[in-house]
Amino acid sequence: MTDRWVWRLHSTQIYTVHSAYSYLTTVDFNITAEFNQFLWLKAVPLKVNIFVWRLFLNRLATKDNLRKRNVLEVSNVSCAALCGKEEERDHLFFQCDHYGRLWLLISNWFGIVTVSQGNLISHANQFCALGGFSKKSRTTFTIIWISVLFVIWKDRNRRIFQNQIEHLEALFERVKLQTYWWLKANFITFAFDYPFWRQNPLHCLQTVM
Repeated sequence: MTDRWVWRLHSTQIYTVHSAYSYLTTVDFNITAEFNQFLWLKAVPLKVNIFVWRLFLNRLATKDNLRKRNVLEVSNVSCAALCGKEEERDHLFFQCDHYGRLWLLISNWFGIVTVSQGNLISHANQFCALGGFSKKSRTTFTIIWISVLFVIWKDRNRRIFQNQIEHLEALFERVKLQTYWWLKANFITFAFDYPFWRQNPLHCLQTVM
């Protein structure tokens, strides 16, 4: 017989995306139902979904992870936002004094007063429930939550690799615009122009919630 490729994770021995996903989420990396609801959203671009997946696995190239792999020295793990703390997942996205103010701007944009949690799972569950507990409500707020995370990550990388520093207001506008296009492209009832979205986010979200 001639050699041939065999996919052992499916009865047909043929590769399928579903079988690969099932394997990755239940065997290798222990993705549980606890945060599966935040993964693989249709409205979110694939590269961003992969970013979120790696975030929950703590597989992003944060400085603490790079130090564990002996890529960085212990003396070079300070947060890219220059807050003076060590850069690790929960700190960078949820505890950093600098990026923490971005979450405050987002909350104020919605007219919501809250004290944000400082770790990934708690913050995700808290923020994504701000619009209520219906499935659509959680989905739309999860999209916004992911948008903030991705903007923070991109800004962190620009600071490190391009030596570019943007004001928080600019990052805030990036979140608004990015989220607007994600919602616009995936929800028929989201029929608003951008200026109206900027001024009335909750009203716009109610059309898809």
